Amino acid sequence: MAADERSHIVGIPFDIDTIVSNSYKDFHAKGVDYICVRRSPSLTVKLYFFDGDASKTGEVVYPHDHRYAFDTLVLVGAIENVRYATDRRRAAGDRVGPLVYNEFEYRTPLNGGNGFTFRRQRVLAETSRDRYDQGEVYSQFPSEIHTIRIAEDRTVLFLRQYADEVPVDAPTRTFARGAEPKLDGLYSRFTPDEVITRLERVAAPLLMWAFDGGIA
Repeated sequence: MAADERSHIVGIPFDIDTIVSNSYKDFHAKGVDYICVRRSPSLTVKLYFFDGDASKTGEVVYPHDHRYAFDTLVLVGAIENVRYATDRRRAAGDRVGPLVYNEFEYRTPLNGGNGFTFRRQRVLAETSRDRYDQGEVYSQFPSEIHTIRIAEDRTVLFLRQYADEVPVDAPTRTFARGAEPKLDGLYSRFTPDEVITRLERVAAPLLMWAFDGGIA
C-alpha cells in the first residue's frame, strides 16, 4: 500500500509529506529517530523512537537546556529523566557531583547554526533521577538542565513542545565532561514509508492519546 493511502492508518489524518520534511533519523544521537507530527509557532507535537545503541548507552545526549517548555509522555517503554543544578557545593539530596563540565553554546545546524562553541567550564551536580514508565508524564522548563536515560529497549516518547521562550537565533547550552559532541552522521532523512512504519508501530497508544487531546 502506498504511503498516501496509509496516511489514516492510525485513525488520525496525517500529512505525510509535511511530516517527512520536518523529521530526521539519528536526531542528536545515533539510534534516536524524530518524527514531527505537527509544527506551529505555539505547539509542536513530536515522537522520539529509541532503538539499538540509544537504549544500550547511559545518557542518550549530553546534559542540556532548551528554547521552550515541553511535556513528555512515555508512549512505550520507560526512561529516566536526570536533572542538574549549576555552580554550587554538594547539597543534601544530590545524587552525583558536583563535577566540572565544559559548557558549550549550541546553535543547531537545522536552523542554520554552526553547532557547538566552547564557552567556559561549569560545575554541575545531578539533583534528581526520576523513572517514568508507559503512560506517565513529566514537564520541563526551558532553563532546566537535564538529560534522559533509556530504561527499556524500543522506548517511544510523545512530546508537546510549546512556544519558544529563547529566540531561535540565540544559543542553548550543552554540557560535556570532555570534548564537544560530534554531529557527524546525524540528521538523515526518512522516506514516507519509513514514517508510516513507525506510526503503525505505536498506533494503539498514539490513537488513545490523540483522542485525549494529545495531538489536537
